[in-house]
Amino acid sequence: MSTSSLTPARSRTVSGSSVSSSFATSAKSSPGATSIASTSGSVRLDAPKLAPDMRRQFYRDLQGLTRYVDRDLRQRITSVHANAKHISAQSKHIRVQTYAVAKETRKWEELASKAALGLKEAGDVQNWAEILEVELSALEETMRLVIEKEEAEATAKKQQSKR
Repeated sequence: MSTSSLTPARSRTVSGSSVSSSFATSAKSSPGATSIASTSGSVRLDAPKLAPDMRRQFYRDLQGLTRYVDRDLRQRITSVHANAKHISAQSKHIRVQTYAVAKETRKWEELASKAALGLKEAGDVQNWAEILEVELSALEETMRLVIEKEEAEATAKKQQSKR
């Protein structure tokens, strides 16, 4: 069974055009395995004339490479789908929790507005009580002045009557 090796190729000039291939296949058993031809400035590779063993080995290597890439991609795709399911479940859970928090927030806002109204009423009562206290103080002072005036008049009458 002959083996093939992939080696980097050098640029070659064919009919005035520069040709660069990334890998050239060289075979020990078939010296002219690949050939390059140019027609009207375009470059094409002729069908390779590889030995049947080399061709089978090439296809086996290619299949092994595709299986390796395919296996890796399948694992990643499986992981992506599993993660998508987890993300979807977490998203649903977050939506439910957000709704519950919004509902609870509305309850707290209602309670806070009732408390603010109660404080406002209490503030109004306190304000009313302060106004009432000032008015009662004014009445008390007026009454004290009236009483003092009446006592002074009564004392003055008593003194006049004693004279």
